[in-house]
Amino acid sequence: MSELTNIEFYNTPEGDVMIKEAGKPVKVLEQSDRGFISMMLTLIKDRYPDAFRALMDIYSKSSLNVPYYQFLAVSRFIRCNFGEYDQNRYDILNSGSFSFEEVRCPLRGECKYECVICKPKFSTTLTEREIEVLRLIAECDMQSDDIAEELHISPCTVARHRDSIRQKIGARNAADMVKYWKDNNLT
Repeated sequence: MSELTNIEFYNTPEGDVMIKEAGKPVKVLEQSDRGFISMMLTLIKDRYPDAFRALMDIYSKSSLNVPYYQFLAVSRFIRCNFGEYDQNRYDILNSGSFSFEEVRCPLRGECKYECVICKPKFSTTLTEREIEVLRLIAECDMQSDDIAEELHISPCTVARHRDSIRQKIGARNAADMVKYWKDNNLT
């Protein structure tokens, strides 16, 4: 799994998280899915920092087994936000944005993590790295490969930052990103 797009999740009665990528067979989320778990954690941290902090607080007690607690955190986030099987709309859309669902939960209305982990608030605050990427796009007219080389990060990471920036500022393309940079005096 190289990107997080066109994905449907659902929960089984046994509590497993099922992943259905467009054009691929359904699979169970497992602790060994390190790449997927890492990408999800990064998106949660960047886009839903309150949810990320709550998940780390809950599960870092297992911090001696980092892959296990990261698996638990991602599994919980998915179970709380994408639990129903819906063939008509993906939970992670082609644009990379999340499409949350109203998940049936016996703790609805009394869970202290409601509107924190489930139905979390989207953060529109750009991270330092996102600002740096946006600056290179707006001031230096750099493309993704050039940005990756300049910042010593992978082109995939640059693409993730670009997607996150677009999500946070509501931009459709690079021209919108440049306009945002100039309109907000980020120079």
